[in-house]
Amino acid sequence: MRNSMIQAKPAATVMVCREMDGRIELLMVKRSHRAGFFPSAWVFPGGRLDAADHDAPVVGDAPNSNCPHYVVAAVRECFEESGVWLGEGSPAQDFREKLNSRKATLADAPTLKADLSRMAQWSWWITPEAEPKRYDTRFFLTCLSPLESSLASPDNSETVESTWISPKEAIGRHYAGDFYLAPPTLLTLVEIGGFENISTLWQSACNRRVEAIVPLHRKSMGLLEILLPGHSDHPDKTPLLQTTRLTLQSEVWHLD
Repeated sequence: MRNSMIQAKPAATVMVCREMDGRIELLMVKRSHRAGFFPSAWVFPGGRLDAADHDAPVVGDAPNSNCPHYVVAAVRECFEESGVWLGEGSPAQDFREKLNSRKATLADAPTLKADLSRMAQWSWWITPEAEPKRYDTRFFLTCLSPLESSLASPDNSETVESTWISPKEAIGRHYAGDFYLAPPTLLTLVEIGGFENISTLWQSACNRRVEAIVPLHRKSMGLLEILLPGHSDHPDKTPLLQTTRLTLQSEVWHLD
């Protein structure tokens, strides 16, 4: 486990949620087909942790994370890719563009303070060692008010489309073959789909105990499989999710 963490690049992903017409919706973005990691997949906003995230001004503490620099990255990525700033101060109109183009960092705007209390860690995924690109990714959840969600907009930079969508609809479209989801995204949507409203979702996120999930890839009878903790052939025998195996069938990931 320790070697995997050293080799993988640190990253943060943000599940940006809202409640609309009595259902939970998430902001999802579609990667470019030229992306080097899960091209054309629908994902949550996110990206790599920047060195400057260690020095950004902050207020508050995340309810269940002891890695504040990852939380800062989550707040920054939320602003970069959804346009919603969660913190003190009001970013200048062009500051989002400067962050996206890496011409500025949060440390360059001392009047802005990232509010870490707006992010709760949901999960922690480390890309399998067999993959050529590996990430040590913390998944965070944030819940927007109706006003905040109305301000959300895609960055039109690293992503080509965006949409607000319920977990049920996203999963249904995934199985229909027109909304490709990477395995961690699919499993996260399955979990979130079990909640009835934002309040219970946030409370659950704040009280979650998060442990690292390191999938294991293998081929079996011509199928690509992903084995998860709890599977008999995975080194970690403690189940952490609702399933322990996924299979790739006709370019769509399926849960056991």
